Amino acid sequence: MRRLPLLVVLLGGTLAAPCAFAQTSSYNARVAGAQTEPPAPFVITDLAPFDNPWGLDFLPDGRIVVTEKSDHMYIVNSRGAKMPVTGLPVSVGANGGGGQSGFHDVAVPATYAKDHVLWFSYVAKAADGNNHLTLAKARVVEASNTAHIENLTIVWQEPSKWSVRGQPGARIAFAPDGKHVFLSVGDGDIPDVNQDRGFTAQLPDSGLGKIIRLNLDGSTPSDNPNASQGGVAGQIWASGFRNPYGLAFSEDGKLWETEMGPSSGDEFNQIVKGGNYGWPLVSNGNHYPSDAYMPGQPYPRHDTAPQYVQPSAYWGWFPTTNSMSPSGLVFYKGKQFPQWQGSALLGSTSSVALYRVVLDASGNVTGVERYGRDAAGVYTGSVRAIKVNPSNGSIWYVRGGSDGMLRKIMPKT
Repeated sequence: MRRLPLLVVLLGGTLAAPCAFAQTSSYNARVAGAQTEPPAPFVITDLAPFDNPWGLDFLPDGRIVVTEKSDHMYIVNSRGAKMPVTGLPVSVGANGGGGQSGFHDVAVPATYAKDHVLWFSYVAKAADGNNHLTLAKARVVEASNTAHIENLTIVWQEPSKWSVRGQPGARIAFAPDGKHVFLSVGDGDIPDVNQDRGFTAQLPDSGLGKIIRLNLDGSTPSDNPNASQGGVAGQIWASGFRNPYGLAFSEDGKLWETEMGPSSGDEFNQIVKGGNYGWPLVSNGNHYPSDAYMPGQPYPRHDTAPQYVQPSAYWGWFPTTNSMSPSGLVFYKGKQFPQWQGSALLGSTSSVALYRVVLDASGNVTGVERYGRDAAGVYTGSVRAIKVNPSNGSIWYVRGGSDGMLRKIMPKT
């Protein structure tokens, strides 16, 4: 895990139309000092401990569903009491294995109050013997303070021949129209013949390194960019991603993604239909010093290749700018923090902090705030996943790691 000093590099401008991917204004200027660390307007309350928690979402009755990477799921009430959900499928993270991969995100659709069906993602050993990112749904049955799943349906499984080693992505987002589901898929950390990694993100017949868009029954929407090609190529909404650990819609219906870069080069991206975001052909990060291929060397930068969609903000590799390792993304809507309305809230793992990204009406980044402690001096910790309680506007997140914790954020008094 990276623990490096920080100063964000913000890139101004607007995203291009999907047919061009060039910017209508320059992203090249680095605005030194645009990231600030103001006093936190909130306090953190610990609710329940977890072992390597990964995803969370709210049920209609206000309870929270939390997943652990080692094949556990819990329903948690507002007091922190945990009820296990049994009957989960087996992932490669069972019993604490799987490296970066295991049981990942959980998402509650708008229809849950009627059908009690949850969606979740995990990396499983498939029939071909390889590890594949899998999107599934199942009905939750509760009785006498117990819960289990039934009618498990695999909606989608990454079909290419490679076995995921890490960098799964695995975030789920439902479209505001309620008709489509999006899944972020990482590049799988798979080396090519030169031992360089990331080439899968540019392969049109692989789901790795892509954002996938499906109808809710798993079929391919007819208005996907390459729907007529069929197969996984028809399911791809956007391509060229390394490890997309955050995926969420803003209130104006735009889809956004956060991406963990290589050695630095972390990104905050607005996702456009058919867009190619360039990985690994461009990145604002470097190869790791331990890489077998081009150790420590920089990737070609985004501003050298206008054919690729450039990030709305990035944490780049420069003398004063380093990584934050994003994981988890939500857009704030609620009454508890009116000054944050419409802002993007980003989790960070290596910087162990909460970030607020401020956007203008056109979707341009105008500022970034980092919160490493709350108003009482409590460390924020590694923010793995983050959600806003739709009923009262409180912010909830899971602190990652073996000493993980479900935590609630409320305004300081």
